[in-house]
Amino acid sequence: MIRILRSADYPARPWKNGGGTTRDIVVSPPDASLDDFDWRLSLAQVDRDGPFSRFDDIDRTLVLLTGAMTLHEDDRQLDLVRHEPVTFAGERAIHASVPGGATLDFNVMTRRGRVRHTVRRESFRKHANVAARTGSTIVLFALEDGLTVDGEQLRTYDTAIISASQVVVVVSTGAVAALVVELVDFYPNVL
Repeated sequence: MIRILRSADYPARPWKNGGGTTRDIVVSPPDASLDDFDWRLSLAQVDRDGPFSRFDDIDRTLVLLTGAMTLHEDDRQLDLVRHEPVTFAGERAIHASVPGGATLDFNVMTRRGRVRHTVRRESFRKHANVAARTGSTIVLFALEDGLTVDGEQLRTYDTAIISASQVVVVVSTGAVAALVVELVDFYPNVL
C-alpha cells in the first residue's frame, strides 16, 4: 500500500507556547492526540528561541530544512546541519536558539516500546526499488522536486508512505535528495 501526502494539505496549528507552528504530516493511529500517538511525522516552524516541548517515553529525530538552529543542553551545544538528522530522547531538557530568525524542520516521534525509527538522507539516482517489510513502514520525504514514486510525482516536502509493499522510485534528472524514514511497529496496525 502507498499513500501520497501533499505538503499543501498538511494541517497547521500553533504550538502551546506560541513559539511557532506545527504542520502534521501523518499520525498513527489516525486521529491520535499528542498524548497517545504511536508515531508522528510533522513539519515545525520555529519563530524564536525557546524550550522544546517535553515528550516522555518518546524518541525524536529532527532534521533542519531551512535557517539555522542550535540546540542547548546543560552540558553541551549542537549546531544543526541542514538535512542531517539529529536523534534524542523526548524527555531531555533542550532549548533551541534560531540566530537567523525563523526555521523549518522535519520531525519524527515514536513511542518507546511501541515503535522504533531511523532517519537518513539519501540521494536517489535514476531509479530504485524501495520495499517495506511486514510490520514496517517506509516514508520518503522529498527534500526537492524531481522524485516520482510509483508514477506519482513528489514536489518539495511531499511525502510517500509505503506499507508492506515495494515501489519504484524514479528521478527526473541527476540526483534528487529525500529523507528516508523506517518505522518498525512492534504491534502493527493499519494506517
